[in-house]
Amino acid sequence: MTTLGLFPLNIVLFPGSSYPLHIFESRYKQLIRESIDTNSEFGINLVESSRMFDVGCRASVTTVFREYDDGRMDIVVTGTERYTVTSSRAGEKLYLVGEIEPLTDTEPKPDPQLLATTVGLYNQLVESVYGEAEELLKPAEWMWGGASFRMAQKSGLDLVVRQQLLEMRSENERLQFLHTYLTDLVPKVRELEKIQALIRNDGYVR
Repeated sequence: MTTLGLFPLNIVLFPGSSYPLHIFESRYKQLIRESIDTNSEFGINLVESSRMFDVGCRASVTTVFREYDDGRMDIVVTGTERYTVTSSRAGEKLYLVGEIEPLTDTEPKPDPQLLATTVGLYNQLVESVYGEAEELLKPAEWMWGGASFRMAQKSGLDLVVRQQLLEMRSENERLQFLHTYLTDLVPKVRELEKIQALIRNDGYVR
């Protein structure tokens, strides 16, 4: 069992993903200051409809863009490992403190064919939506897992679905979910692309 400072937020942080934050509340200014000064991690848990989900992701401060005179900060945090909160308590610090246990995959290694087809669909989405602003994935670089979290970050999933993926303990289960989701989404995005192209070209296909 490990004790960890918790930062409940209306986001889902995945292992390996980064997220910008503006820190302004006193309790979280203290939490982030301690994290920076001691080079330690804290936890981010999704809060949705006044409920904090038990499964969260450890986070570290990877960039400090700006520190203000009143202690506010603009930072970037990066997710590392998942955990489950077994209990939490207030009053010990300004911020919430939790007892956590690691959450690891029972099946971390992906099926190569499932990985390849899911990455292929994801890359089609990236080309349509992000263009050169987002890097295409290569299946060979993700043979030991982690691709599902990388793809989930940029696939337009709502918060509760992201949380469901975060809680899954099989890379293949996450890939299969994304494969089904992207199989439905990609053709719709491609069709929208065609419509936008027609509008730009005054109704002519060029």
